[in-house]
Amino acid sequence: MEKELNYIELIRTRHSIRDYEQHTLTDADRAQIMGAVASAVPLDSGIHLDWKIADAAPMGGSGLLYAGCGTSNEELVEYGYRGEQSVLGLTAEGWGTCWYGMAHMPGSPCSIVFGKPGTPGVRSAMLGALSRGHTRKSLEQLVTGGIPADSSPLVRTVMESARLAPSAINRQSWNFEVVSDTQIVIKGDTGRFPDLGICLANAMVTARQLAGAATVTRLDTGTYSISW
Repeated sequence: MEKELNYIELIRTRHSIRDYEQHTLTDADRAQIMGAVASAVPLDSGIHLDWKIADAAPMGGSGLLYAGCGTSNEELVEYGYRGEQSVLGLTAEGWGTCWYGMAHMPGSPCSIVFGKPGTPGVRSAMLGALSRGHTRKSLEQLVTGGIPADSSPLVRTVMESARLAPSAINRQSWNFEVVSDTQIVIKGDTGRFPDLGICLANAMVTARQLAGAATVTRLDTGTYSISW
């Protein structure tokens, strides 16, 4: 990637924005947004996603980021995987974002609202409550078999980034397993949501930041290995 980002900090500080300032996109804005999209590393380069910007957006956002996507498990995972990397890139540039499942642009499972963050108001409070944003599971609840006492801090940091991934109504529909100090396995529901791909992206960029490189491998439907 062209720009060195502190993904761990971005993941820990980012939150869904639901109130935006009025801001009309400029050509420079569009170039910056598509630059964040282009920087995303694909999980499966054989899956084509043609990301586009729609100017009309809910919640007062400046636009929607979306792509046409099939309904297979692999395609939905890819959508979330690339989309979340774009979200983190936009966050680094000062944009506010929100994965929005109710905004279905042509052929897309959901869209990403983006814009300049505004002062949180009633809408933020209401939608935050509806999305159960304050009921996130702890890491210990998500790790199958527990975290070995002698695990390296890197393992816990990678899983913590995965835990913080946004998901539909904060379902956190995944669990983690520690294989070794250089590998974890993430299992999750697929269905019609790209949540699992979002979770994998958070784990991948964190492992890459800390270890210098990371590999995500599909083991089975809904089951992926992250190694570094």
